[in-house]
Amino acid sequence: MPDTKDFHGMKNILLDNDDWMVVDPLDYDAFVYYAPEYMKSEWSTFREGDTYFVIDKNNQLKNGFVTYAIHKEDGKVHCYNAYGVARPKSDILSKFPDEVKNVLDNIVGSDIYKLLVKINNGEVVSAREMENAEEFIYDFKYTPKAPFKSKITFRFDDEDYIKLFDPSDDDMWYYNAITSRYDSYEFSDSYQATQDFTDGYIEQFFRGENLVKLKEILSIILPDDVDLDTDTKRENAGKRLYEMFEDEIDNIISDYTAEENQCKTRAFEKMIKDDFCNPFENYGIFTRHCLTEYYTSAGILLDLYDTIGDKSLTIKELLFNIGSDMNIANWSDYIYELDCDDFDNESLDRYVSDYLDKIMEKLEDESQYIDIYKYSELYKRLDSKFKINEVYPTKYKTEFLYKGINPEDNKITIQVFKKDGSLEDRSYTEDEFNNFLVSPELFEGFIRIN
Repeated sequence: MPDTKDFHGMKNILLDNDDWMVVDPLDYDAFVYYAPEYMKSEWSTFREGDTYFVIDKNNQLKNGFVTYAIHKEDGKVHCYNAYGVARPKSDILSKFPDEVKNVLDNIVGSDIYKLLVKINNGEVVSAREMENAEEFIYDFKYTPKAPFKSKITFRFDDEDYIKLFDPSDDDMWYYNAITSRYDSYEFSDSYQATQDFTDGYIEQFFRGENLVKLKEILSIILPDDVDLDTDTKRENAGKRLYEMFEDEIDNIISDYTAEENQCKTRAFEKMIKDDFCNPFENYGIFTRHCLTEYYTSAGILLDLYDTIGDKSLTIKELLFNIGSDMNIANWSDYIYELDCDDFDNESLDRYVSDYLDKIMEKLEDESQYIDIYKYSELYKRLDSKFKINEVYPTKYKTEFLYKGINPEDNKITIQVFKKDGSLEDRSYTEDEFNNFLVSPELFEGFIRIN
């Protein structure tokens, strides 16, 4: 049985009954006497701060009574089981009866918890004391006639507040990227949207009157596919439009993706607001400013500590204990599935209409297209055989780079690879081009482009 009467060094006996002892060793001799076997040589490790031993008089191990250790230093509490293994405070405290817990409340209780007890007991506590005890306390108003109603206001950085709900690293990466004030997040990028357009996914860009305008343009440059009723026709239309009017189509795609990104950003912000603005209301903690400012009373906070059962927690740890069980984070799992409910189609339609008008003006401008109908027919014949910026061989293995059709004269432009590795620009009519493909060395009727 641990001896409390003989000297055995300086100590404070905080509890001693038939079943339990709680002792606070104040010097080396007391530490070595009351410490469990695995800790007797650890005085140098535990001498800083305060160490307490909780001794179970009814249970023994090989080298003595079952003894738990609690070490408190710089406001942090570490608990060790009877075998010297560090365990969560809740695991260790759950092993003790109420008479031991009542003693330990004064040991492991956080500074803010102790102040809350004082307030509820009618002791006057200042706003400065409360703010010094907890980093997130922004304001405190003591109510003399009803101390338990004393008002406590918390203020958070929005990122610190979100972290109360145990988001993953991926969750926080997306949160910071999407809500950044310095840059916008791209749910969709123009490169992929351009690929989609040329693959035939074009009708999402055109609605109502703009779809009518689009088909009017296609009736000139691609009349066989104007009804867009098959995947092949839509793909042909996307490629033809992009190759002929790259600047205008790029602008349409850019405006579409910009609006889609803004819309999904708004959807994300709404999701965050809906899920995270008021999650603590059922616990008596109310919202003043979403994600940043909340208020409650001293009595409600003290009740929450009693409900959680861990008096050592800070306010941040207490709220994390509650918030992490709500399972409302993990948005990184569905970030690209956000519904875009307020896409600004009207604004986009105006921009698209302007670009389609510019395409029509080009088609009507003889300086741009000497003969749009002949251009379209020539394009149709060549498109299945040659792709812009691809390298092809002639019959006699001369290689050339296909550059497309010049709409100003409807001639085919290529670049021929010469023996020294350089490229020579050439321009052919369709007949000349066909002759070049068959007999490039004999055929000299080419036009050099300066």
